[in-house]
Amino acid sequence: MKFHDPYDIWSLPALGDKKSKWTNGQKKSAMLIPIIGLLEIFAPSHLRKYLGVKPHEFAHIEAMRHQTGEISAHEALGIFKQSRVLDVAWGLPFAWFSKNGIYSANTPYVTNTPYVMEALIGIAQTAELKNEAERLFEETWKFLESLEVMHISETELALSYAPIHEPRMVVNANSYAAFAYALHAVHGREEVRALASQRAEHLIGWIVAQQQADGSWPYYADNAPGNFIDGFHSCFVIKNLLKIKYLLPNLSPKISPPVDAGWSYIKSHIYDSQNNLCRRFSQPSHRDPFRWDLYDQAEYLGLLIDFEMLDEAQNFASHVESRFTNNGNWFCRIDILGRPWGKGFLRWGIVPFLYQKHRLQQFNIGSH
Repeated sequence: MKFHDPYDIWSLPALGDKKSKWTNGQKKSAMLIPIIGLLEIFAPSHLRKYLGVKPHEFAHIEAMRHQTGEISAHEALGIFKQSRVLDVAWGLPFAWFSKNGIYSANTPYVTNTPYVMEALIGIAQTAELKNEAERLFEETWKFLESLEVMHISETELALSYAPIHEPRMVVNANSYAAFAYALHAVHGREEVRALASQRAEHLIGWIVAQQQADGSWPYYADNAPGNFIDGFHSCFVIKNLLKIKYLLPNLSPKISPPVDAGWSYIKSHIYDSQNNLCRRFSQPSHRDPFRWDLYDQAEYLGLLIDFEMLDEAQNFASHVESRFTNNGNWFCRIDILGRPWGKGFLRWGIVPFLYQKHRLQQFNIGSH
């Protein structure tokens, strides 16, 4: 399925160049950016139509849609084969402009690939698809081993977000790397399992070392300008650590204390009990016109399910749906005026929320 995205507009070369200059402080060379920003806020769909921005397909979103039963194993596998980057992993179909640099279109990311890896493990249970699914899964090992080593010691390891040079280490990306290695430690080729387990353990060692005294994890592992603490990236770290704990229970003593501290931080600093929603930031790096983001709600709901707080999860899910839907349509954000924004931008929180809602339904069915 193809759809628009909050960040696809910058895939246009002219706008991408302006965005790059703006990000690098060349404001006078990129005065068009604030104008585009205003149009983006008030008329995102019309702006994309006027500029000719095409909708895209996202492999990791199709992985979630497969796991909720929306697309078949055959369909999912076909998408994964077609969308692989460098024949080893998955990323985004457009360029991404971040504080950590400019990533070209179709760069493989360690934050996207594990979702497809999980789906491939399930697809491999289908006899006729087993060999192909296992082959695609096994080849992700090459991708993981191609990531740049940014920090290493006897007990710690930190890797890059993508197989390119990056100036700053990203905490949540390393939690995905640890999870991907843990998947190989259990489901990979016999000859890589021990090394994969060791890599996962050392990545966890580094992640735990980045946790702050209050239980939080900043986005970047540094004190440089532009760092922040937000909702869904914080949830990503805990989600991945819990998955690793399930795959490699011998690492539980290293995982459980930081997970408990991180979860406590999210509940006290990210979750807003008055609004029954998750805040976007506990420590922001910038201001923008959006107050609530569905991605934060989706990942928080996932953790409520992981911690088996099912009644609270049901109440939360129902409230979120009432806030982020209008006339049967899903929106991915709510602005400071209370208006829904981003109709049908499925990658940015909508499919992740529907995936977690499906998980909740499965838990409820299983409990009866």
